[in-house]
Amino acid sequence: MASGTTSGIAWIAAGTADPARPSLLLIHGAGGNSSAWWQQFAAFAAHRHVVAYDLAGFGHSAALPAGADAYQALVGAAVDVLAAAGASRADVVCQSLGGWTGLRLALARPDLVNRLVLCCTLAGIAHPPGLAAFQQATARMDARGPAALGLTPGFEAREPAKTLLYRQIGAANPPLDPALGGAMFAPTLLIPPAALSAIKLPVHLIMGADDPIWPPASLSGMLSAVPSVAEHVMPGAGHSPYFEQPDDFNRLLAACLA
Repeated sequence: MASGTTSGIAWIAAGTADPARPSLLLIHGAGGNSSAWWQQFAAFAAHRHVVAYDLAGFGHSAALPAGADAYQALVGAAVDVLAAAGASRADVVCQSLGGWTGLRLALARPDLVNRLVLCCTLAGIAHPPGLAAFQQATARMDARGPAALGLTPGFEAREPAKTLLYRQIGAANPPLDPALGGAMFAPTLLIPPAALSAIKLPVHLIMGADDPIWPPASLSGMLSAVPSVAEHVMPGAGHSPYFEQPDDFNRLLAACLA
């Protein structure tokens, strides 16, 4: 396992970078950090180069600089991490908040992205059903924000130890940076759906059938302008299928990246 910090952004990696094969870049959501992907490292690092990092203001990464352009900084951090980890190109997998970075990375630096997998995320797209769904979900959130709805009640009842681990991973994060939080849904910064026609690489959208933040009906169709797009719904999954249903998620992810 390798690790480092570049431009204030902490990252970890496992496996060996291969110029002939894309690395796998994992970008976490608001309830996690790079540690949240431990079950994906276990599944994929034996046969490919896997990289994850803490978004700005999460885990061991520094907060966004005062006055920084949030999205430019997010994309720049992903570019810097790939370079620092020795990855020349990557399959990019994003969950929830991570989708805001992954989608913009695919738009700004398509040379670095082989495939894009968006999981349980609106990804900062001006898609009215997704915006309305998040507004409705905020009424059910507590001080943790979206992390409060990260796990399904059934999982919490069945898996108390893993539930505690999930919460401990989230507790390692400082409070959400207001600069980032304010930029997430700023109308002028949302991406018009029609602009997604510029994405020529394959995109997969994974949705949890029981996601309390973005149920499938709120996201389905938002990527219709992308020339190569596929939608997948995981039965019984909530907002964090990569954590709750790692075996099913990893099989689906492997199929998406095949």
